[in-house]
Amino acid sequence: MTPPYDINPMQAMVAEMQSRRRQIESYRHAPDEKELQERTEAAEAYAGENEQHFVDYLFDCLAESTKYLKDIRRMQAICWEVFQEHEPPSYAEKEAWQARTLIPKPFQTVMFGAAAVKKAFSPEFLSIENAKDKKKAEFWQKVMDHQLNEQHGRFVLRFADAVVMALAIGSSMEMIPIWIPGKGIQFVLVEPWKIRRDPNAAARDPQSGLYWIHEEYLDYHVLKQGEKDGKYRNVDAAFDVSDSGDRHPADDPLMTRGAVARRKEMIMERTKFRKAVPTREFYGMVLAPNGELLLENATYTVATNRVIGLPEPAIDGMRWPGVSFSPLPHLLRYDGRGLLQGILSVWESMCNILNLHQDYLTWVVNPPTEINLDGLDDPNDAYIEPGKHVLTRDTPHGQQVVRTDQRRSRSNDILSNLQYYGQVFEHGSFVSGPVQGLPGWRKEEPYRLAAMNLDQALGVFGLMGTNIEAGAIDAIGLSAKMVRAMASYDDYLEIFNEEELRGYGIKPDQDAANGVIGVPELDGTFHVSGIQALMRDNETLANLREVIVPLSERPAYAPYIHPFRILKAIEIRTNLKDEGVIATDDEAKLIQKQQQLAAAGQQDAVKRMQELQEALGVAELLEAIEDLQEENGQVDGLMDRLGQLEQKHGGGK
Repeated sequence: MTPPYDINPMQAMVAEMQSRRRQIESYRHAPDEKELQERTEAAEAYAGENEQHFVDYLFDCLAESTKYLKDIRRMQAICWEVFQEHEPPSYAEKEAWQARTLIPKPFQTVMFGAAAVKKAFSPEFLSIENAKDKKKAEFWQKVMDHQLNEQHGRFVLRFADAVVMALAIGSSMEMIPIWIPGKGIQFVLVEPWKIRRDPNAAARDPQSGLYWIHEEYLDYHVLKQGEKDGKYRNVDAAFDVSDSGDRHPADDPLMTRGAVARRKEMIMERTKFRKAVPTREFYGMVLAPNGELLLENATYTVATNRVIGLPEPAIDGMRWPGVSFSPLPHLLRYDGRGLLQGILSVWESMCNILNLHQDYLTWVVNPPTEINLDGLDDPNDAYIEPGKHVLTRDTPHGQQVVRTDQRRSRSNDILSNLQYYGQVFEHGSFVSGPVQGLPGWRKEEPYRLAAMNLDQALGVFGLMGTNIEAGAIDAIGLSAKMVRAMASYDDYLEIFNEEELRGYGIKPDQDAANGVIGVPELDGTFHVSGIQALMRDNETLANLREVIVPLSERPAYAPYIHPFRILKAIEIRTNLKDEGVIATDDEAKLIQKQQQLAAAGQQDAVKRMQELQEALGVAELLEAIEDLQEENGQVDGLMDRLGQLEQKHGGGK
């Protein structure tokens, strides 16, 4: 046998590196369906044999997430309290007579940002493109427009609610798309502190990390209904707190006295008739006790300390069903910053200054009164009230018997300090006066300077808009995967007719999972028009108003500018398309024909065309004359065509 000291350290290190490389290479190859099925069956069998492992694994992940995200959750809790404008902790030490006024700036700041987001998402905020197959893009565009509208997913409204949380604490509400048969996609919003992510999750990537856990307190009747629907099993075991009796602990480690005691502590009695238990849904990688991969992408459910949902593969293409985002993401971890984190102490200082001033005004308005009891005619009558006559005696040194301790007002000092703190608050929250449409701190400001300040103040909103739009794309992409996995043939019939579905290759099939086959793959590109697009539209409108329209009034430039295109650009960017105030493309073409006749001096022909337009309609008249090409004899050809139409339709009457 070779002694240990004869082993070459370099060869051992090279062998270890090669072993690690082979291990990494094995991870790069995705397992096939057969391997996934084998892993799933093995995991289900293992869960039945060793339920304790899945419970311990979930609680170990919970402990890791809680430990490393403790400071983040604490800051989010403080920001949430400030957003709700609850009293700061220092108010608990105030006396009963002291003021407890709060300045309503945090709520106003966040809601202004949310209003800007809501305004930015116009009815046509989503577009889907596919350079290779435009038919697929057209299909998914119609499907998602239908699923996200106000009658189904109500995406804009729910997304705006998620943005409010993001602007307040730095992390949005978790948007979880669920599929309800007969209704389609619905979005459930979950508070960030109810989601436990892997602390190693990558920044800006909501589907990264080893695991994702959603925890809620669910009532007994809700879990029993899930058991009836086949989602859960053995629900009663989660509420079983009876003595294990003669059962040996080795037979079921979850029925030992310690396990039963821990389960009893978890049960919460909301009322006399309602009992709820902490229910946790695990998504992600499941590891074996030795650290090997047991399931790569699975989900199971634990209520108290019992598994009520056996492990099963997650939806294809979806590691877990939740998406969140941040307006200002952290660079190194899955976290972010909102509008309030930097101005928490500033807001509390503003409240303290205002309260101290109000306390001081109490002494100014109701100053203390000094009374010399020896100088009163009746020493027992020392109570002072408005209009009261006080009988006094002469004092030895001629001192005043009743006198008031006057204090001068310091309102100017206080107001100037509050104004300065207000500026610091606005600068720290990025929501300044010009952004809110307020005049600002200067009494007089030139128009160009005010416009420049507004443009610079909105710059950071453009950055936040990009991050928020990325979150919207993640949520929409996740909901599209949910639609493809859950929608049936009847669901698609609500959007298309049978002929259109056949054109896309979609057919009913009772043997398929959802009764439908041929649904196109999700391989397009999603685009969302949000805050950034709104800012671009405002910039375009300003250029049209200040540059293009004035140039169109000058004879030297007017021939090179298209008036109708200017109107269409204004219509699109002001969301007036549905109002019908601008002529349609067909009407614009007829107007151009009439202008050509008027320029040629054919006023009678213009009148004849208008009569034919009333008789035939815009579409039919345009179809009859649209083939006339742009050439020198166009007016003569148009006159001949009008004559033919009048003969055919009785002079247009």
